[in-house]
Amino acid sequence: MNKQIHIVSFDVPFPPDYGGVLDVYLRAKGLKNLGYSVILHCYEYGRGRNHDFSEIADEIHYYDRKTGFKSLFSKLPYIVKSRNSHALLNRLMQDQYPVLLEGQHNTFWVNELSRNNRKLAIRMHNIEWHYYRDLATNSKTYSERMYCRVEARKLKKQELQLKKIPVFCISKSDLEYYQNLGFHGVYLPVTINSDLILEPVEAAEGKSFALFHGNLSVSENQEAIHKLIQENKRAPFDLPVIIAGKNPSPVLIKKIEAQGWECIANPNDSELNDLMRSCSLHLLIGFKTSGIKLKVIRALLTGKPCIATKELVGLPTLEKHCEIWDPILPLADKIQQVTAKNQVATNRLEELEAEFGVGKLEAALAEIGF
Repeated sequence: MNKQIHIVSFDVPFPPDYGGVLDVYLRAKGLKNLGYSVILHCYEYGRGRNHDFSEIADEIHYYDRKTGFKSLFSKLPYIVKSRNSHALLNRLMQDQYPVLLEGQHNTFWVNELSRNNRKLAIRMHNIEWHYYRDLATNSKTYSERMYCRVEARKLKKQELQLKKIPVFCISKSDLEYYQNLGFHGVYLPVTINSDLILEPVEAAEGKSFALFHGNLSVSENQEAIHKLIQENKRAPFDLPVIIAGKNPSPVLIKKIEAQGWECIANPNDSELNDLMRSCSLHLLIGFKTSGIKLKVIRALLTGKPCIATKELVGLPTLEKHCEIWDPILPLADKIQQVTAKNQVATNRLEELEAEFGVGKLEAALAEIGF
C-alpha cells in the first residue's frame, strides 16, 4: 500500500509557471514517483479549479482565502490569517497522514494539528520576513511600503512560534538561519525530474538571440531588465534579446522594444520551453540573494550557455556551470566571449541530478520520519 501524505499549497500549482508553484509541483511529482499517494490542498484565488492534477496528486481540494480588512488588521501575518479555512482543518483531521505545509503562509492551524499528534513539516521557500522587508525597500508607494514593513514584523514574530515543527530549507544559507534560531532544519533543494530536461535545438538561421525570462511584474526582474537596457546602451550586444514572462506593464514593454528587442508577454509552457531550447544563451540576471531560483536550474538543463550574476545563482553546484558576469565589466564583452565559444554543455545533468534529484527528497523525508 502506498504511503499517504497531505500537501497544503499556498496557491494552485497549475500551471507551474512561476518559481513558488513550480517548486510545489515538482515536489508533489517527486513524492508520487517515490510511491506516495498525495492529497493536495490548494488555496485558490484566481488560478482556477479545473486542472488535470493526475501527474502530481491522487486527490485535490480547493479553498478560498479570507481576504479583506479582518485579515489585514489581525495580529497574525496577512498571508497566514487569510488562509484559515475550517474546511481544510476538517479534512486534515479525518486521518493521521503526515502533513507538509508549503510556506509559512499555511501555518494557521499548526497548534490544532500538533495537539492531534500529527507529523508536520513546513517547506520554507525563503525567509519570508526577509522577503517582505526587501519588498518594502523596493515599494513605489507609501501604502505598499507600510504594508510590507508591518507584514515583515508580523512574519518575524510568528516565525518563532513554529520552532517545534521541522522545516525544509531551500538553501544552505536558509538552513543555517533556521538552525541558529533553534529549529530542526533540513536541507531540501528543489526536486528536478526528467520533465525539466529540454533537449537543445539550434535557432533558425539568422534567429540567434539571448533569452531573459521570469515574472515581469515583480520588482526584482524589472530591476534586472533595466540593468540589461543600461548595459546595451553602454556597449551594444552582439545579438538581440528576447524577454519573456508574466504580466509586463505597457511601460516596460515600450522600454524593451525601444532597444530593438522583443517582449513576449505571458507565454504558455510550450512557448517558453521552445524559447529556452532554441536560444543562443540564457541571461540569468538578478541582484538579490534569496533561496534557489528555479529558472537557473531550468536554463542549465537545456545545455545552453548561461551568463549569470553571482547573487542569482547562489549555489557552487550551479555557479560552476554558469559564466559569472561581474557588473563592473560590460555585459557585451561577456556575451561576445560566450558566443565565440559556441559550446553546448554535455556534463551538467549528472551533477544536477545528484544535487536536486528525487533522492534528496527521499532522504529529507526519512530524516524527519515522514
